Amino acid sequence: MSPLLLALSAPLALATADYDPAAPDAVFEGEHTFTQDGETKLWSAIERHVDPGTGLFSAEDFNEVTAWPDEAAWAPWIAEAFGTPTPSSGTFLLHVGPSEASATGTPVLFVPGAGDNGSRGFITMATRMDLVGRPVYALTFAHPHGDVFQQAEVVADAIARLKERTGAEQVDVVSHSKGGLATAVYLSNHAAAAWERSDYAAHGTAYRGDVRKAVFIATPLGGIDTAFRWPLANLYNTEADTALSPSSWDTWYYSGSSYYWLYTDLSEQDFQPEGARDLFPGHRQLLARWDAVYALPGETPWLGAYAAQPDWYTTYEGGLGYVSHSEGIDAAISEGDDVLGSLAANGVDPDVRIYLLAGDNPVMPNGTGDYLAETLGETWSEAFQASVDTWADFMADVASNRFEGLGVTEAEVQGLASGDLVVGEISGESDGLVFVQSALMEETLTGRGARVEDSAVVDLSHLDLLYASPITGELLKEVAAEDPEGSAWMDAFGDRYIEADTLGTVQSWLVEDTVDTGSGSDGGGDEGGGGSGEGTGEDGGSGEGEEGGQGAVDPGPYEKGPGGCAGCASAPAPRLSWVGLLALAAVGARRARRGRGDQRTASGSATTGSQPR
Repeated sequence: MSPLLLALSAPLALATADYDPAAPDAVFEGEHTFTQDGETKLWSAIERHVDPGTGLFSAEDFNEVTAWPDEAAWAPWIAEAFGTPTPSSGTFLLHVGPSEASATGTPVLFVPGAGDNGSRGFITMATRMDLVGRPVYALTFAHPHGDVFQQAEVVADAIARLKERTGAEQVDVVSHSKGGLATAVYLSNHAAAAWERSDYAAHGTAYRGDVRKAVFIATPLGGIDTAFRWPLANLYNTEADTALSPSSWDTWYYSGSSYYWLYTDLSEQDFQPEGARDLFPGHRQLLARWDAVYALPGETPWLGAYAAQPDWYTTYEGGLGYVSHSEGIDAAISEGDDVLGSLAANGVDPDVRIYLLAGDNPVMPNGTGDYLAETLGETWSEAFQASVDTWADFMADVASNRFEGLGVTEAEVQGLASGDLVVGEISGESDGLVFVQSALMEETLTGRGARVEDSAVVDLSHLDLLYASPITGELLKEVAAEDPEGSAWMDAFGDRYIEADTLGTVQSWLVEDTVDTGSGSDGGGDEGGGGSGEGTGEDGGSGEGEEGGQGAVDPGPYEKGPGGCAGCASAPAPRLSWVGLLALAAVGARRARRGRGDQRTASGSATTGSQPR
């Protein structure tokens, strides 16, 4: 039976069978709600939920890197809260905001991207919204690189739990990167929807009209082809147990393919489902060809050394190369359940208001330095030596060929030369990972009449989109001033954070619906209308809100493994880590809050839902 007929003939589920949103499997309210070192409280509670539905969920495969660590600053208490470092994909964690007991308004659910969790990437933005009085929650999926359809069902379950906790009829959902596709699948699952995945067609929860606004941050709505476009990265994923991301090769001939009997099998970590393990099942669902829009690096001479991608043609198109074999991107796409095509055909429910946020700066802090030092036996700058002048010339070529208006300061060039900064996707305008055109491809969502209310493109990279505000920007600039030799690049990042203010943008998009009183403001209430924040505007969203600021403790995207710096605010180090720097944002937010007092008024009362229970 075709997927369309199967979808139409199967009974459409109103909820995953046997999942009870009123009965969490476990609740953690003690040390698990703090950072790993116990210094900073992140949440009021963490709940573990288990969806026992057997028709959709599975025990996905983990390796040493993707399994949740027993102790890690970037994943505080995650393994203990799950009860295992390798949970089944029907299990999820719901992180509850610190001020839930007094919060009002439409609940906000934050959905993380690949490799992330509820206590890392979104902690800055979640704390911002918590401080302005909204009920805030964050989701952690069982598998950080899991199947999109299973994660879509978890999103549906998490929304059901928020409605149970708060009494609200609708929630707002803010998703980053891959998490946005899971959210979109749920929002697009209606009676006439057709999916290539028969298990989701039969068991996936039908959209219940319970999302008011959906914000998609750096979501690859048009897909990505990164691993096939840049095959040199495969050389860092040749060991299945330590692979950080999927390989676009299925075989590596380390002595050259002429010695075909000497090879490493990469089938466990490639994009295909075959192999002893399927370590990155969600990544093939993100794929799309972009070579017709942006030429591959291997055929782009101005990229210089970056164009030297081994077996670039056979990797992308499939075949046997000098050092590898690849099935090619088309074969991988065919195994990806046509998520993007199905989304475009099915369409998000037309009553959901959509907002898109993209970045167009490919320069980002280096998050793989320690990993490469371990695997290569040398530092990043030793492995990839290039002079300051070489980097300056190269970035000038990048700006003139692909990134019109990209400004890179002298300090940032120094950061590239020292290895503190890296350049991501540069063969087309991107945030270092997702092409801008992909992140803004609204037709993936609007096929059924849903409307994109607003979109923004800012001068930030893929993860920086989650942190930028005047407060975090000023903190970056302060660190740069205190450490001009080692951290000067942070000054330019600070300027971009202040200018972009993505936290303010998202806050303004999530403003409550209010009755027009003739005041000329569509914001107000607890979302920036009090006038006591930093430069609040008419819509109440351009500043830091009444209570100012946001928290951030070890989002960890730039430092793999332990390395939190909760004490950095009181004991500055010569080289403040990125993790430690963002920990300062929590201090700044709470400092601003103490200085202003609790100024929330009745104007911030709920328009949907009741007080949390």
